Amino acid sequence: MLLILALAAVEVVAATTLSVDNSFGGVSIVAADREKPRITARGPEGLGVREDFEVKASGDRIIVTATPKNGGPMDVEVEIPIGFAVEVRTTKGAISLKGSVPFARFDTETGAIRVETPFRGTRFQLDSTHAPRAVQLPADPKLKFTRSAIKLAGGRTLWRLRDTLAEREAVTGTVRVAAERPDAVTLVDWLPPRSWPVKFHWQAPALLESLDRGRGRTPEAPAPNRPTGTSVPEVDPTQALFRSDVRLANFTVAATDESGRPVTDLTAEDFQVAEDGRTEETVMAEAEDAPFNLVLLLDMSGSARLDRKPMVAAAKGFIELAGPDDQIAVYALAEDVFQVVSRLTADHDLLLNRLDDLPQFNGGSPLYDAVTLAYGEELHARAGERNAVIVVTDGLDNQISEQELPSSVKYKRLLKAAEGFEALIYPVYLQSAERFRPKWAKKAREQLSGLAAASGGRLFTAASVEDLAPVFPQVAEELRGVYSIAYYPSNQEFDGQWRRVRVKVRRPGVVVRAREGYYGR
Repeated sequence: MLLILALAAVEVVAATTLSVDNSFGGVSIVAADREKPRITARGPEGLGVREDFEVKASGDRIIVTATPKNGGPMDVEVEIPIGFAVEVRTTKGAISLKGSVPFARFDTETGAIRVETPFRGTRFQLDSTHAPRAVQLPADPKLKFTRSAIKLAGGRTLWRLRDTLAEREAVTGTVRVAAERPDAVTLVDWLPPRSWPVKFHWQAPALLESLDRGRGRTPEAPAPNRPTGTSVPEVDPTQALFRSDVRLANFTVAATDESGRPVTDLTAEDFQVAEDGRTEETVMAEAEDAPFNLVLLLDMSGSARLDRKPMVAAAKGFIELAGPDDQIAVYALAEDVFQVVSRLTADHDLLLNRLDDLPQFNGGSPLYDAVTLAYGEELHARAGERNAVIVVTDGLDNQISEQELPSSVKYKRLLKAAEGFEALIYPVYLQSAERFRPKWAKKAREQLSGLAAASGGRLFTAASVEDLAPVFPQVAEELRGVYSIAYYPSNQEFDGQWRRVRVKVRRPGVVVRAREGYYGR
């Protein structure tokens, strides 16, 4: 028998820290994608009733104290929401942590310690009065730790195990452990699963390489309204390349008149496609009636200094402008990490509700990593559909300002990759940075414009976050003239080489934007 307590009766709205005190056994902590903490109590004789716990809320803290009626023993297992900090106190019980937390502090006497967390970005330190019986460190040789014995007053010695991350290293979590005689210490490097709604900026380079190389194979996401008789073989959606068994090339193209208004009535016959100078026949062109996959990436980092209310209001306004069948995802760059507020969904009411829960964010500005992660989260698997990434930002990646926490992906590397993205990129550039960082802001704007052009998108501007409301309707209007076109390349030797593609429209007065080509493989 066990007790499961979801804390429904405890006010946890503002809570950000969970404190667990268990003198009768061990404590296991798991960071999970859930809204409220969940506590499970286990005892050897089926112990587990509500009276075995004292649970109270104090400010931003939930305090859980184990008080078993028969005196124990009793182990406590806790699932905490992502972003919660945790504090644990035990005596003889083991303590374990799995997942990423912003801060954790463990105090114990003799229990074993096990920490599974992303040590690439976690500071760790364990201090004990005696060395543990056994120590197991992460298998990755790049993750290094030091062990030392520190002489204290009175002839005492402090044994310490700690990370070797540089002082200026970007970190997303801290774990501190104080112990007397820990039985064993086990550190395991943990990486978020695919479903984890938080990604770390240092994951972006590996993701970009996997997009390029096309590691792994999964079926192509279904494209809407394909013409009868158009056969599309299996495609590797983890890349912007076309494999040797693919014969259909897909391009996303924006069409406007000379004044910038969208042109929405073009057909496949109106498009003229040339690949490496050879004219190809367009077999499909879908526009206004085809649903869109829209990613809204909000840069809520320290450089942008965004105010929550106008940002949320503008984002809601954009969602309300979308078509009923358009799928929208909302991501945020905040607290130095990439956060999935909502994955692609056509449930716009759900999106509006989730925006209401958007917290006040801050942190560093690894923008290029965030753009990489935003594309790689879902859109890469939707080749042949109408895809767009809308990035609201001041563009001040710390690569430009040469401050702490620059993107791991270099701008030129992202620019090259964007040429093969199956999505248009529409930066909404916030000009507010120009008032106090004019030199950096100029370069930021130039780089955002280049990124948009490489993907076939365009740059929009807003004076500040308070002036976003009139910009999003402009973006929505632009999207009405975006087409997904497809053709069968004449050159069927897919050897991985770059193929230059030029898209024109036979109708006079129509201007088109598209990426410049793709790697045929």
